[in-house]
Amino acid sequence: KITASRIEKAGLSEKVDLQCGDALNLPYPEFYFDAVFMSFTLELFDTPEIPIVLEQCNRVLKKGRRICVVAMSKEEKQGPMVKLYEWLHEKLPNYIDCRPIFVRQSLESAHFKIVNTTMMSFFGLDVEIVLANKTGEQRR
Repeated sequence: KITASRIEKAGLSEKVDLQCGDALNLPYPEFYFDAVFMSFTLELFDTPEIPIVLEQCNRVLKKGRRICVVAMSKEEKQGPMVKLYEWLHEKLPNYIDCRPIFVRQSLESAHFKIVNTTMMSFFGLDVEIVLANKTGEQRR
């Protein structure tokens, strides 16, 4: 409801079609999208589900198109803020639902070609922005 009202306020109702689906089994045909963008979403999935989500993204992306993932990163040295955040995630998963993940490595493992990686700090937590291209055919 929140997203729908924001779309309406922005005057984009005619251009945006909101759909609810399962990221582990996206309800779209192969080669459907020009781009996929996820911001603080991929790290919400359980670790064994991340490759499945990225496989689905690969499946629905057109050949040579892009994916961009913004997520808390596990790549850099883990400081006290990250350790505290991970501890809180373990103890209070309903309130602290994200956790740092290996963003770049996950995309590479899903057969995406990394174009650019940017690291940022967000309240003392490392955030990684990774832009990648779909390459070739998806392995099945």
